[in-house]
Amino acid sequence: MGGEFWNVPSGMIEAHETPSQGAARELAEETGVRVAPHCLQLRTTTTVVVDGETVHSWNFDVNVDVSTLRVQDPDLLIQEARWFPVDEAIKRLRLLPYRPLAEPAVATLLERVAWTTHWDFASPEADPRVIRSNGGLPDPTC
Repeated sequence: MGGEFWNVPSGMIEAHETPSQGAARELAEETGVRVAPHCLQLRTTTTVVVDGETVHSWNFDVNVDVSTLRVQDPDLLIQEARWFPVDEAIKRLRLLPYRPLAEPAVATLLERVAWTTHWDFASPEADPRVIRSNGGLPDPTC
């Protein structure tokens, strides 16, 4: 899957973190945007089987009023952070070679997912089974 691609902030949660805490940390590292974990609203979940192991991911949504982004990635993988108009973000995300990351992000940007939708991939290349729900509306205080 090598190569350079535009992506949404992502990464692994650490042993002591909840999914929202890990997402808030990754967002801060990769963009400089700091948000309280409780303000992140769960949009999609994903499971994918990779080499016989099931990998779980959680995809969150948050509104911010930050215009300047700055990378603080301790892994030195992120080269640049930038805002895109929605149509351009969709175009760039569709170039990602990893469907379990790209497809839920694109569907969210196209507003084709309910709060909360689960994507189940039997493999990274497989067509997903998509399960829609009506849970988890945004916290109006954030």
